[in-house]
Amino acid sequence: MIKKFSIQTIVGIVSGVFIGFVLSLIFSLLNGAVSYSPSTPKFVAQFNGSLSATVFSALLWALMGIVFAVGSLIFTITDWSIAKMTIVHLAVTYFGFLPLAILAGWFPLNFVELGGFTIIFIVVYIAIYITSMIVARKEAESLNQKLRER
Repeated sequence: MIKKFSIQTIVGIVSGVFIGFVLSLIFSLLNGAVSYSPSTPKFVAQFNGSLSATVFSALLWALMGIVFAVGSLIFTITDWSIAKMTIVHLAVTYFGFLPLAILAGWFPLNFVELGGFTIIFIVVYIAIYITSMIVARKEAESLNQKLRER
């Protein structure tokens, strides 16, 4: 289990930083920025310069990646039902991701913004969950078909 945890942590760091950097580039371009910004102007203004803001952002992206990558290990607990795994995974990822998103300056900490973030998180979670279940079902059907052919 320690080996799986270590591997997932490394995968989370790499994927979190990569996804965070790519998304921040996309948002910089979409906002018509002349120079790269790792997050919102208000977030960057908290630092001595864009380099320290970028380093802090990379740390947050790495932690976000770890939350999701290590959180996926919940689905390896074989004596839990899929419903229990899903509910626990949703809670772990939401409550692990929420403070990091707040620290990243993605939204101000107030009830309306928190509600909007929560709705978006749940909608995205459900979309990914449904897609994953469809893929898993197709894989299971394919494996069952191959077994029947033997």
